[in-house]
Amino acid sequence: MEKYGQPRENEFTADFLDFECTLVKRTESKGRLHDITCFIQQDDGNYVVIQKPQYARTGIYRAPSGGASIGESLEAAAIREMREETGLTIQLTHFVLDLRLNVVCKDRTIPWRSFVFLAKPIDGEMIPVDTREIFDVTTMTRGQLEGEVARLMDDSGWGGFKYRAFLTREFFKRLDELNI
Repeated sequence: MEKYGQPRENEFTADFLDFECTLVKRTESKGRLHDITCFIQQDDGNYVVIQKPQYARTGIYRAPSGGASIGESLEAAAIREMREETGLTIQLTHFVLDLRLNVVCKDRTIPWRSFVFLAKPIDGEMIPVDTREIFDVTTMTRGQLEGEVARLMDDSGWGGFKYRAFLTREFFKRLDELNI
């Protein structure tokens, strides 16, 4: 992953609701405690974002993400997951963040890790392939993502959304530092 640059490392702790903890524990039981998040920047400067059925029509959108299968590289997983969630074939351009999340549940704290990349679309049509997992895919500006969407996430009461709002702010802060 060195060809994409040195990511900034950071950490965040969030209290997760019971249903969120159940989802994280289900993922953990399959041997995965990470996600690969890609901010896919269009030629017009806007970013491709997704909305899942659990929060459809709430105004909350986020950068698409997914996990690597056992034996799959982060790069291959990112390309596969972005295709499934957005319909786009992407090219990774920068490894921006390596975030550690402490998922606080009633019974224990679960360590999670997010590998966050900047990417660009190189082919495809913006339509989700995995329509069970993805409700909608669209584009938003940085201002929308850092403004109204982050406020909705912070106000949701969901630990996962508080983390996604933090991740988004840190992503753009790091882009500014890198002059990207």
